[in-house]
Amino acid sequence: MKKINISCFDPDILKKASMFLSNTSDDWNYILPSELKIDLQKRKNYFLIDTRKYEDYIKGHIKGATNIFWLDILKPENLQKLPMDKEIIICCYVGHTGSQILVILRLLGFDAKVLKYGMGKSPLTGIPIAGWENYGYKIVKTKSNLTTHNK
Repeated sequence: MKKINISCFDPDILKKASMFLSNTSDDWNYILPSELKIDLQKRKNYFLIDTRKYEDYIKGHIKGATNIFWLDILKPENLQKLPMDKEIIICCYVGHTGSQILVILRLLGFDAKVLKYGMGKSPLTGIPIAGWENYGYKIVKTKSNLTTHNK
C-alpha cells in the first residue's frame, strides 16, 4: 500500500476536520424522528431544511421545512437563507445525503443535526431501507488493531 504524504493536505482543512470530529456529540449529530416530533410540539425553534428534490418535497414534508436541494446548498442565495443563531435540522430521504450536508454546514460553523432515517423513503423504487445486518448477511468479528481516540 502506498503511503500518503500528510504534508500534501491543506492544513486549514485538516484543522477544521479535526475540530468537526472533536465536536461530534454522543448522538453523532443526529436527532431521531420521535425526538423532533416532541420538540416541534413543544415549539422548539429549529430551522428545518428538506434537501430532497422539489417534486418529492411537495408530495409531503415536515411543516415549516424549507426545500433546498442538497446539491444546491452551497449556492450563495441558499447559504444566505441559513441562520447562524438557530439549530438547523437537515432532512432528506433516508439520512445519507443529509449526513453529507451536515458535515459541510458544521465545517462552515452552523449548528446542525440530521434527522436520522430522514423521511424514511428511498428515492429509488423498490429499495427497502435497511442495513447489511437487517438482511441477515454474514458478518465477521475480529479483534481491532486500530488506535482509539479518547476525548
